[in-house]
Amino acid sequence: MRRREAIRIGEALNEFFRTNPTVSRRLSEARLAEAWPQVAGPLIASYTLRTEIQRGGRFFVYLSSSVVRHECFMQREILRQALNQAVGMEVVTSVIVK
Repeated sequence: MRRREAIRIGEALNEFFRTNPTVSRRLSEARLAEAWPQVAGPLIASYTLRTEIQRGGRFFVYLSSSVVRHECFMQREILRQALNQAVGMEVVTSVIVK
């Protein structure tokens, strides 16, 4: 069905994301990779080998330093909350440090 009145692009996108929550969630998951260095800070980001999000919201962080790994392990819940806040949606259920 074609609309006769013009709508703003922001309104159209908001409607699209509201009606397609899976797309919105996938976009938020994709933003996690760029949110990690901001949330973790430059020092921890420099020791990060890679990050990945898996089914069920498990966010894996692979680190090259055992000292940094232990620090991140102790701060898992804080990191989880900060990542979810950074992407604006509850996508990370747990942070797994390796």
